[in-house]
Amino acid sequence: MKKHNFSAGPSILPKDVIKKTAEGILNINGSNLSLIEISHRSKDFVEIMNNATSLALELLNLENKGYKALFLQGGASMQFLMTAYNLLENKAGYINTGAWSAKALKEAKNFGNAIEIASSKNANFNYIPKKLQHRRGFRLSTYYNQ
Repeated sequence: MKKHNFSAGPSILPKDVIKKTAEGILNINGSNLSLIEISHRSKDFVEIMNNATSLALELLNLENKGYKALFLQGGASMQFLMTAYNLLENKAGYINTGAWSAKALKEAKNFGNAIEIASSKNANFNYIPKKLQHRRGFRLSTYYNQ
């Protein structure tokens, strides 16, 4: 029986996908160069990225609707930084539901005025707060809940 990976990150892939990927790593499109040896500006790599972009939008049913697919490096923690960097205009309110939202709030404070507007820390994060702590004169430009 095949093992299954339920951890964050890579997941189980069909054998034919792994085989085709392995072949591409060794020799992409008969070029005698591996995928990791070619330029990111080369015709082969641009074609791979264009195809991946199209497939991502197709799978999400977003093609021809004005959306773009971005392939960004970094894991979840990097996304906290990027979310604040791209979306926090002036002030942001965060609901603290545990370790991940606390990390997001910490990163947001590097880019603007970010506050905790609700938390379940008092009960070891075993619920999602329904009541927000409103602060007089504090209008949010961004609201974030992880």
